[in-house]
Amino acid sequence: MSIATIVLLALLAVIPAGVGAFLGVDRLGATRDRGGDAGTAEQVLAWANASAAGLMLGIAYAVLMAGTAIVPLGGTLGAAVGVGVIHLLGARARTSLARRAVVASALHSAAEGIAIGAAAALDPAFGLFLVLTFALHNVSEGAVLGSAVAYRGRGPWSVARAAMIARTGQPALAAVTLLLIRGAPALQPWALGVAAGALVYLVLAELLPGSYRLTGRTSIAVVVSVAAGIVALLGGRTR
Repeated sequence: MSIATIVLLALLAVIPAGVGAFLGVDRLGATRDRGGDAGTAEQVLAWANASAAGLMLGIAYAVLMAGTAIVPLGGTLGAAVGVGVIHLLGARARTSLARRAVVASALHSAAEGIAIGAAAALDPAFGLFLVLTFALHNVSEGAVLGSAVAYRGRGPWSVARAAMIARTGQPALAAVTLLLIRGAPALQPWALGVAAGALVYLVLAELLPGSYRLTGRTSIAVVVSVAAGIVALLGGRTR
C-alpha cells in the first residue's frame, strides 16, 4: 500500500470526527444549555466515550499481538515506550476542560496514526481495517470533544473544524511511520508496540474515568467489552 493511499484514507477518516463534534455541540451541549435532561445527555456522552474506548482497546490488542508475533521483546518494550511517551506529552496536563479535550484528541490521533502506519507496513488489509475502525471511532471522540467545548460559546461548525484539525496527526503519523518502517523494517514490532501501549494508556487514563463519572460502571463495561471484542476478533482475521 502506497504512502499516498494511506494518507488519503486517513485524511478521509478525519471527517467523521467533525461530524461527531458537530453533533456533540448541537445536541448534547445544547441540551444542557437549554436546561434539558442533563442526565440523558451525560449518559449518551458516557456511552460515546465507552464506544471509543472499546474500539481503541480492541485495536490495541490486535496491534500488540501483531508486534509480539514478530519480535516478542520488541513489541512488549515498545508498548512500555508508548505508555511513557504519551504520559510525558501531556496526558496529565493541568489545563481547562475544553483545551484538555483538544489536547487529548490530538494525542489520540498521534497514537492512532502510528498504529495505522505500522499495520499498513505489515499488511495492507490490516492497515485498511484500522483506518475504517478509527473512522467509526472518530465519530464518538468528536462527540466527546464537541460536548466538552460546547459551553465555551463556540458554534457547531467551529468546533467541527477544530476537531478535524486535532485529528490531522493521524494521517501525518501514519505516513511517517510507514516510511520509517519501509526504510528500517526492524522498527516494525517496536512501532506496533508503541501504538498499542499508547492506546491502552489513553483508554485507562482518559476515556474510562470520564465515562465512569457520567453513568453506571456496568453499562460502560458492557459497551467497552463488546466493542473491544468485535474489533479484536475482526482485526485478527485481517492479518
